[in-house]
Amino acid sequence: MNRNEIELLLSHIEGLQKFLEGNTLEGFRQEILRVEKFLNRFGTLDELIGYIEKIEKVAYVAKDFLSISEVADFLQISKSTVYKLTASKELTVYKPTGKNIFILRSDLNKWIRRYPYLSNDDIIKNADIIKTQIVKEPKYKHYKNENR
Repeated sequence: MNRNEIELLLSHIEGLQKFLEGNTLEGFRQEILRVEKFLNRFGTLDELIGYIEKIEKVAYVAKDFLSISEVADFLQISKSTVYKLTASKELTVYKPTGKNIFILRSDLNKWIRRYPYLSNDDIIKNADIIKTQIVKEPKYKHYKNENR
């Protein structure tokens, strides 16, 4: 073993010693049962991993600023396409360190909303609104040109 490995092992031993101090055998048994009960909720390791991934997604949804990789995942496009969108100034970017690029989730939602494909119901509603506006507009008056 080299010096780094020995120091790492010693730090693990010290951590274990601190963990063992003040704990009883019954306390350890209770903790093991608690962990076992939690793990029994999942039939397999894959189910546990799936649960953890869901938790990560919830945490991801709570973020205001997203990295380029997260933006690509969010928009379901490649990172290179995200870079093209930022280079063409389609998306506002934030560079707090001058290097890393972050984009506001709300800006992404606005960008997505710029390109709607309306349903038939929405088209009819919009047509009704326009029709109502046209009907309410005053008719054009013909003015006599007094200079003639």
